[in-house]
Amino acid sequence: MKKMLILVACLSAGNAVAKDKMLPLPETAAAQLQGKTLVVTRHKIPSYTAMTAGKVTFGLLGVGLMVAEGNKIIKENEVPDPAVLLEAQLAPAFAKHYGMQLKPASMAMIDVEKPKQIAATQTDTDYILDIRSGGWMSSYYPTEWAKYWILYSVQIQLVNAKDGTLVSNMACNATTNKHANSPSKEQMLENKAQLFKDVSSAHGWTCMKLLAAQQFHLPETALAATPAEYVDPLKTYAEKHSGFDYNADAAIPAPPADNATPAAPVDATQPAPEAAPLEPAAEGEK
Repeated sequence: MKKMLILVACLSAGNAVAKDKMLPLPETAAAQLQGKTLVVTRHKIPSYTAMTAGKVTFGLLGVGLMVAEGNKIIKENEVPDPAVLLEAQLAPAFAKHYGMQLKPASMAMIDVEKPKQIAATQTDTDYILDIRSGGWMSSYYPTEWAKYWILYSVQIQLVNAKDGTLVSNMACNATTNKHANSPSKEQMLENKAQLFKDVSSAHGWTCMKLLAAQQFHLPETALAATPAEYVDPLKTYAEKHSGFDYNADAAIPAPPADNATPAAPVDATQPAPEAAPLEPAAEGEK
């Protein structure tokens, strides 16, 4: 059971975790951005894994069921990809700070991930800011199967479009795993999954602020302040609903109907770029 939980967490969170080491924007590269053109590329919305104790007991078949249920939740409730936020907020702030001209991409949505492949999708720009959502999941706690935490991860690559070299690369994982007010599945999905949408957007803001500072060295003033509704949506929800006060660490579990015995999920620190070490691609990488 524990191995299955780790597998699901890795499948969900690992897509945005590059195999390379972190590469914050080097000063020498930053000095060359002035006056250059920049486009943004994105990827299709990632699968959302809705992990439950019941489905975990089905092994690998359960993984497929959890992904299918998660994707159904995204589609039926029209949940936006948090990467939309990073494109709308971070890209123009980055371009403005480094004196670049932001222009439309010749192909905005792409399905390749390596720098040289990304560069090949754009024929009329100097640099590409590639934003890719990866892991997106919710899971129950090992001590309280009726309560859930939510994880989202995103990876950003800055690619030189002329030669396909990787200029900067970093990923971020954001999670409510340690939050004191964790919702039930019903609370998370009520009202067209509004709470899930708010938490996912909050994760987008968290990762955007982290990557802006640590990857691109942007000052805090370069980005708008996080909207109040996304500062701590779980706390806000708890305050609006009397009697809703949950502490995951202190919870006493009641066995689920299917008598599953879940193990602790992978603890993804918020935010944790160190879990996604990145480095420039080798000169000959395709």
